[in-house]
Amino acid sequence: MRSLIDDLAFGLRTLAKAPGLALVAVLSLGIGIGSVATVFTWTDRFILHPLPGVVDVGGLAHLQTSGPEGAVWSLSYPTARDWAARNHVFEGLAVQTLLQLGVREAGDQGAERGWGLLTSGNYFEVLGVRAQYGRTFQPGDEQSGGQVAVLGHDYWVRRFRADPAIVGRPIIVNGQQFEVVGVMPAGFGGSYVGLSLELYVPVTTYRALLGGADLLQARDQMFLEGVARLKPGVTLAAARDDMHRVGRELRALYPDSYVDAIVMRIDDQTAPATMKPVMAALLGVTVLVLLIACANVANLLLAKAVAREREIALRVALGAGRGRIVRQLLAESMLLVAGAGGVGILAAYLGRGGILLMVPSVPYPLATDFEVTWRVVLLTFAVSVLTLLTFGLWPALKSSRPDLAGIIKTSSSGRRVRSGARSALVVAQVALSVVSLVCAGLFMRAINRSTTIDPGFADPDHLLLAETDLTIAGLNDTTGWETIGRLAQRIRALPGVANASISSFVPLGWACCSSAGTEVEGYTPKAMENTSLTYARVGDSYFETLGITLTQGRGFSLADRAGAPGVVVVNERFARKYWAGLEPLGRRIRQFGTWSTVVGVARDGHYRNLNDQPFPLIYRPWAQSYDPSFTVHVRTTGDPKAMIPALRRQFAAVNVDLPLLDPRTMREQMQQSTIGQGIGAKMLAMLGGLALLLSGIGIYGVMAYSVSRRTREIGVRMALGAAVSSVSGMVLRQGMTITAIGLAVGAGAALGAGAALKSMLLGISPADPATYLGIALLLGLVAAVACIVPARRAAKIDPIVALNDD
Repeated sequence: MRSLIDDLAFGLRTLAKAPGLALVAVLSLGIGIGSVATVFTWTDRFILHPLPGVVDVGGLAHLQTSGPEGAVWSLSYPTARDWAARNHVFEGLAVQTLLQLGVREAGDQGAERGWGLLTSGNYFEVLGVRAQYGRTFQPGDEQSGGQVAVLGHDYWVRRFRADPAIVGRPIIVNGQQFEVVGVMPAGFGGSYVGLSLELYVPVTTYRALLGGADLLQARDQMFLEGVARLKPGVTLAAARDDMHRVGRELRALYPDSYVDAIVMRIDDQTAPATMKPVMAALLGVTVLVLLIACANVANLLLAKAVAREREIALRVALGAGRGRIVRQLLAESMLLVAGAGGVGILAAYLGRGGILLMVPSVPYPLATDFEVTWRVVLLTFAVSVLTLLTFGLWPALKSSRPDLAGIIKTSSSGRRVRSGARSALVVAQVALSVVSLVCAGLFMRAINRSTTIDPGFADPDHLLLAETDLTIAGLNDTTGWETIGRLAQRIRALPGVANASISSFVPLGWACCSSAGTEVEGYTPKAMENTSLTYARVGDSYFETLGITLTQGRGFSLADRAGAPGVVVVNERFARKYWAGLEPLGRRIRQFGTWSTVVGVARDGHYRNLNDQPFPLIYRPWAQSYDPSFTVHVRTTGDPKAMIPALRRQFAAVNVDLPLLDPRTMREQMQQSTIGQGIGAKMLAMLGGLALLLSGIGIYGVMAYSVSRRTREIGVRMALGAAVSSVSGMVLRQGMTITAIGLAVGAGAALGAGAALKSMLLGISPADPATYLGIALLLGLVAAVACIVPARRAAKIDPIVALNDD
């Protein structure tokens, strides 16, 4: 231990003599280690431990139903109860659905929105979580429809000032009095990955909160998702087999409402499924950046070792063993790594919430609890040790075997030193840079392409969206209809507004559509076919407002009101699938027990994301399918965001309590469907730029070192008549040859990396020629610039000075 302390002290004195080298090495390695630690912090929160506070996340399953053509739909309350009663593989099965609610304290005026989760009574038991204050739900709360609420921790702190006495007090939710029975612990945010829910209420209060028909009794009302805990020893495959058995039993009992279960990992929900390839790409590129930094520092240490070769040779000649020399050199590297590890931890702490800055505007309460956990610290330590072995061991071993005779007898400038090792490191740097830059380029190309893909509606840059919910304002069905009519009239009268409408469905966002059991006139379902089809409620002038082309028939008007004959519009995919070769207009479909006539066919579009294929979609007129929660769509003639203040005034003029929520443009809405690509493009571009900078520094360092070591050789060449251009060209050729080899190696590796990201590239080929050519030109330009300074220095060498140099 004493000798190690001595080595560290000697190493510290040695590094103090070259503070510039030490600073460059610590910062280079610190940036690399910090990048890995920061991205791992995000990966740990999103992917590895996605549900803080939940017991044994690996033992949970997420349940939905299989829709037509491989779609994934929700499930109904009766179906969920049957699944819970008939399965043999789950310890418990709970249901949930996300809902925005109007919340205020009793006695206050004016509700504010709170994102709530309607759950079954066993929800918290299935997740294995307990309340910090009070209690969670009990089965009796669900059975009785008890109007009780549990608050999320962050919401309790923000809205109720962290007052424990809120337990037992009443709050008003959608105009109904609920008793707060508990507060959840810090960190727990529910079972939707990436969200931190604000309050929880029993699912059996659905009708009290929203009014209308009792959706909990209808098998074709599919608005819930299931969360189940597997019994010990049960695999997901076994659970799927058992749920298929349950499905067959239920089909025999309810042939008109058959659904098959989809059983997936709880972390295979949309958010983590989208982010997994992005996080994998980011982690991969941060490792590449770290390796590039390691190669740079290894080159610095090799150069430093050459400068110290006389010292090392003298120590060997005096009897120092190879192990002693290696230990001394590793001690210096250990000091550099310790400093770099500290920089890495600091970078991870400062950047832990940076991913939220890259997320487009969304209406949901995002989780913000990104912490530098012990897992991140442990990983940083492991990465630091590997970094030490990567950049420190090789130079130490190489320097510990000096050529005693050659070094002692020959001056440093007179010896021709092989630079193969340093050149190989630069080749590796360039190759790694190619991989990171190609990944960044592919994501950027995918984002750029997303702006050229036809989404199925016109000009998203002149569409303004805003959410609202009539129940937050305390409006019932009758007053709600009147409010919608007055609001639409006032908005359409605004200067700069071309048209306006409302809808329950906004394409290309995190929330898509609803589905319901559907009977199609003239179509006989196949055996085991799911006939739960997607529908959207839309207002009059909806198709005109969005610019959706009607290929046949008409859209909706004010005449399609409640009490009038039921009508629907279907999309082209629906018409092709169910009435191939037949005239769709005048045919009928039945949903919610009511027949409606097809009066129009709308052009297909992209509904969930820009990579999906159109699925059958039914548009229902809002007046015949009322819902208090909707999105206002406003087609503007100018900048849509400039209309937000005027829109807010119209909401207040209609009803002072009517909230205008989450105003955004349709272009911003579309960014939600490419959130993975957007984060990937921004982060990979930053990391790729860093890799490019480090590679440029590496190329410059090798060429400058090469020129300094070949001073006598260059002097001889020039003394024998070599032209200045010939000497400069020699240096440039050497640098560009190294670069060309690195480009070739990196291109092959980049093809493999691109193939792994194919699902995220929105139709861009992993071998996209434009991306590879652009990266090659960029790296070639950086390499040329990095070589020019050493080349010019070589050209200015005075032959007399060089030949006289000792």
